[in-house]
Amino acid sequence: MTAGGHARFCPGEEHGEIVFLTGSGLSARTGLGTFRGPDGLWAMEPETEQAMHAELLPGSLPMLWSVWGRMARIALDHGPTPGHRAIARLGAPVITQNIDGLHQAAGSEVVAELHGSALQAVCLGPECRWRATVVPGAGSRAEDHGVPAACPDCGEPTRPDVVLFDENLPADALELAVRLARRADLFVAVGTSGVVFPAAQLAPTAKAHGATTVLIDIDPPPDPALRAIFDHIIAEDAHEVLPDWERTLNQVGRSSFLDPF
Repeated sequence: MTAGGHARFCPGEEHGEIVFLTGSGLSARTGLGTFRGPDGLWAMEPETEQAMHAELLPGSLPMLWSVWGRMARIALDHGPTPGHRAIARLGAPVITQNIDGLHQAAGSEVVAELHGSALQAVCLGPECRWRATVVPGAGSRAEDHGVPAACPDCGEPTRPDVVLFDENLPADALELAVRLARRADLFVAVGTSGVVFPAAQLAPTAKAHGATTVLIDIDPPPDPALRAIFDHIIAEDAHEVLPDWERTLNQVGRSSFLDPF
């Protein structure tokens, strides 16, 4: 049932272009948790939130490597959730606010990472294009996560490739996200509060271009203005809803061994 007490919405053959917007709620089952709210990372570890301000670089690098390296390690150790796997099996493009790489690990091919990736390292030098894949470990140094502390190309410090407060979102990812939202005929937000801009503009953009909009969140926001953006609100666990959708659309039977978590 949906939040309004009606039969749960499910996509049909008329929805040829499904686009997902995902947030930390989709990955919470891995142990990564969410960021906002009374039980979120920012509230539980306020020093971590403070380290996320770009103006504190490079002094905040030890905290950044510690936090994001741990996040990447948890994601790699756990692997994709049933929700990630269902989205991948649907073959739908994804816009994500997550930095854990779990959509790609599940097999999704088109992923716009609005907030970067904890599985990548980049150079702190604004003109340098060096990047490398992180091998997440435990510790507060770049070397603890498989990358050099100094850029091999220019000597500047290296950092996790995640977007900090006061930094712009990656232009290519944002451009792709807007393009996907405009062409969607079904736009589905999963596990995201929908209040952080510019991601908060994507569902309204899709709706303005004729898409049906759906929110799947076990605890949907009460704000009427936010709820009005969505044609359907499903107040249920995405890890149950999305596999059900996938089985219906792909006409396959229940196969629990595919969803080990």
